[in-house]
Amino acid sequence: MKVYLGRAVSGELGPRSLEAIQLAHRALIDAGVGVLAERVADPDYRPGLDRPELIAEMMRRELHEADAGCMEMSGRSLGVGFEAGWLLGRGRPVLVLYDADHPPASSIVRHPPFEHCVAFGYRDLLDIQGAVTDFCRTIAAHAAYREA
Repeated sequence: MKVYLGRAVSGELGPRSLEAIQLAHRALIDAGVGVLAERVADPDYRPGLDRPELIAEMMRRELHEADAGCMEMSGRSLGVGFEAGWLLGRGRPVLVLYDADHPPASSIVRHPPFEHCVAFGYRDLLDIQGAVTDFCRTIAAHAAYREA
């Protein structure tokens, strides 16, 4: 199983977005899941380091490979919303993480209209691991059901 990792890398970032996605990344690895787009968990990753065409090609390839998504959506960014929407539109489960102390402006992030999208507002960063672990169990069951 492969999970696409996403967070805002440009625009207005949430105050704890990077820490949150790093914890989610670690939880995915601990769950034995393949992680796509892990560059977003790297504190040195910045937009503009790679040509836009290269980023678009990597994103296209990784989104097509993904069985699910794990997105940190605090702050304001069009890119991470596009990635989540692309996955959801293809019926792939998505876990949306957001900082409950600084909730995103969009109510869709907090209350997604799709049953295969789970929103988790964290107050304590340590709660992220449990949410990601639970999500991994859910998507494993979902994948087994689709194959049956």
